[in-house]
Amino acid sequence: MFRPDIKTMFVQLNDKHFNGEIPNIPIVWNTRMTTTAGYCRYKRGRDRTLVPTKIDMSDKLFRHLDYDLSKIERTMVHEMVHAYLVHKYNEKGHTARFQRMMTNITGEYKNHRCHSYDTVGIKRKQEKKVKWECSGCPAEGWKVRMPKRPNGHICRACRGRVSFMDMSRETSSKIF
Repeated sequence: MFRPDIKTMFVQLNDKHFNGEIPNIPIVWNTRMTTTAGYCRYKRGRDRTLVPTKIDMSDKLFRHLDYDLSKIERTMVHEMVHAYLVHKYNEKGHTARFQRMMTNITGEYKNHRCHSYDTVGIKRKQEKKVKWECSGCPAEGWKVRMPKRPNGHICRACRGRVSFMDMSRETSSKIF
């Protein structure tokens, strides 16, 4: 069981299916993704158009599937269609054009939105260590990790201000 070179696979598939039109973006094995097979990342450029920035492939999921090359290639094509449409048409999501392209490439007429790979036993249960509370109502709950920007969160129930407390530390720190 070896981990394939996905960058080489990207270059080959880009030439084969997209006439090499997808920009040279990083293609990486993501060790944190557990149930999503792949993910195409993009951002808004200065002119407000979308720009593909990276494709992540799930190392854990594909290791669990013994790095099945056909499944890796299929997922890569899926994410590359996203990157192509973002780059060429400023279009994101599983649109009608996305569905047509996937059908033309794979030869299968079906909904190309998600995979049916076995993910049982891959995702480990994470302990929720961050408590959140609303200042305007009794709503509260727990999260796995602290939000990147904890300030400015609003309660969905009452529109009150939400605060977060990291309960994993000896002395909990409260962030508003």
